[in-house]
Amino acid sequence: MEFPGIGLGARFYSSGVGFGRYASGGTGGTESFMGKIVYSGNVSLDGYIEDADGDFNFTEPDEEVHRFWNRWIEDAAATLMGRRLYETMEPYWTEVAANPQGTDYTDEFARAWVRTPRYVVSGTLGSVPDGITLIDGDVEQQVKRLKGSSDGAIDTGGADLANSLAGLGLIDELMMVVYPVVVGAGKANLGPAFAGTKWELLERSEFGSGALLLRYGCARGSGPDRV
Repeated sequence: MEFPGIGLGARFYSSGVGFGRYASGGTGGTESFMGKIVYSGNVSLDGYIEDADGDFNFTEPDEEVHRFWNRWIEDAAATLMGRRLYETMEPYWTEVAANPQGTDYTDEFARAWVRTPRYVVSGTLGSVPDGITLIDGDVEQQVKRLKGSSDGAIDTGGADLANSLAGLGLIDELMMVVYPVVVGAGKANLGPAFAGTKWELLERSEFGSGALLLRYGCARGSGPDRV
């Protein structure tokens, strides 16, 4: 999942990506996860994560939403992302963690980010720094092993990666913060591999800004064989 960092001009990830316990925005509740891949992010009312110009500022989280994502990433079992998201997130947030420069809640996210085991899916990256695990080759089997070895949710960020994993039947849940803005065109949050899948509403919460947290679980027997 991709988000702008408040006042920092950077993308902010839940994501995008793995949590031992889920902290519910607006309700304060928690719920355990075991080995689930959760595709999460910020999205417009009409389902876009970027507009036609590649801009994503329409999903810039306010403090309340940002702190929700902070709690989410703090409990991460792992973060799983594609190369594009990795190249945006990793250098930025590791630098902020080393040299705090924002608000207390953006600095808090940076500290949580560097503590979380991080995985990047790419067939073109030659190497990754310490603290990052590169997934290439047989992505399906490696992601299945990650699911099997994780004690918590594996948050997944990036629409292209999520679409690929959906085609393999590996997305267990969707968790989106939906902003009350219509973009009209751009980068769709859900790609064609999600077509025909059915989802069950697990949770709905509202933030003070009017943004909604929606969490769905993949219905049994929906889409490709599930793991």
